[in-house]
Amino acid sequence: MAAYQYVYHMDGVSKTYPGGKKVFENIHLSFLPGVKIGVVGVNGAGKSTLLKVMAGWDKDFTGEAWAAEGAKVGYLPQEPELDESLSVRDNVMLGVKAKKDILDRYNELAMNYSDETADEMATLQDTIDAQNLWDLDAQVDVSMEALRCPPDDANVADLSGGEKRRVALCALLLENPDMLLLDEPTNHLDAETIAWLQQHLIDYKGTILIVTHDRYFLDDITGWILELDRGRG
Repeated sequence: MAAYQYVYHMDGVSKTYPGGKKVFENIHLSFLPGVKIGVVGVNGAGKSTLLKVMAGWDKDFTGEAWAAEGAKVGYLPQEPELDESLSVRDNVMLGVKAKKDILDRYNELAMNYSDETADEMATLQDTIDAQNLWDLDAQVDVSMEALRCPPDDANVADLSGGEKRRVALCALLLENPDMLLLDEPTNHLDAETIAWLQQHLIDYKGTILIVTHDRYFLDDITGWILELDRGRG
């Protein structure tokens, strides 16, 4: 159970584009854990900019925006970038790095067991059990297949925008942050993949903010609507 009342706060946030156009003005918002919100508004209302501010990608604003202590925020931009020096699978594995580090440390201690490390091993085992990490590789396989990611060893530099989006989305969902910020997550996805993603987000325990033109997708997942209208939210 979350140890905080709100997962994210925005206090008096204002944003102006170069040239003086106001995107939003004096926004005050607090987001409860576990809520699922659709962000709507006309083109140019600042929907994508709002997510960038919340993700920490855009720091050129006034006011304050912050996540609760200990809360992790994950963000899928419209055009995600991948690490071209890594394989497709290794890019996905970046999303579970912290989890894999726990498994690797446990295996390292198991190979060199001693009384001095017994307590650490027990703590690690409790964490692995609680987070269901024993079958982490299988979880990665299932997610990559469900999102129809390119082959594990595909050259990342040769991937299309849609393929990069699938890989980035897969890594993000496996990371399982406390708050998901999704900017047009269904772009370039086929109907079967959208259906899987829709159910995954319905079952997701964390807070979700979604920007999408797919109103059916939005209506099935979200219980709240945040409308940006003339700079207000």
